[in-house]
Amino acid sequence: MTAAYSILQIISVLVFTLLFGLSAMLLSPFNPSGRLVHWFARWWARTLLWVGRVPVRLEGLDNIPGEQPCVLVSNHASAADIPILFGSLPIQFRIIAKDSLFHIPVLGWCMRLAGYISINRTNPKKAMRSLKKAARQIRDGFPAVVFPEGTRTRTGELQPFKAGAFLLAIESGVPVVPVGISGSFDILVRGSMKIRPDARVAVRIGRPIATEGYTTKDRRGLAEQAREAVEECLRQEGR
Repeated sequence: MTAAYSILQIISVLVFTLLFGLSAMLLSPFNPSGRLVHWFARWWARTLLWVGRVPVRLEGLDNIPGEQPCVLVSNHASAADIPILFGSLPIQFRIIAKDSLFHIPVLGWCMRLAGYISINRTNPKKAMRSLKKAARQIRDGFPAVVFPEGTRTRTGELQPFKAGAFLLAIESGVPVVPVGISGSFDILVRGSMKIRPDARVAVRIGRPIATEGYTTKDRRGLAEQAREAVEECLRQEGR
């Protein structure tokens, strides 16, 4: 890929982010549920994937329960994971993400307007309030997407899962659905904005893990069970 093409891609990402973001902000008062903002986010993501020449294969969509909300837990190998999930999942969902993302101009403002949940990791009390708010939204019918590793991997390997997302699922009484994103680490390496096109990217959705009968004491065991399920989704790339 030439340097000129890389610069063109970066400019395109900025332009489309402004275009879709400002449009979503202007129209958000007419749709306070956040559905319209999420729709704009989906098409923003699909446009970025098209610009980056990144085709995504989706498998296992029928594993997302259609009759009840859930918590989707995904690995996080790259900043590209966000547009990959938004562009490939044809459902309304709400992201749960670290508070710092919500302070990014345009992107962060749209996240708030869509009803996404910010988690303040430096303040346990605020983090717990955010999780309770997320639990209410999930019970109201919106699936939540969480990256339980807490931060992007530096090596491409799956990291240990933090227990907060699983406490959320237990409190909400909804199933945990594992999601494995393979190939994204090769698209956009951490610390770089250079997109590597034509990578093999797949999003695999595993079978839901029921949380009936679980208590808060079971959250770490549930986290390990979900991590194994996500790892299995990732292993399927080589089969």
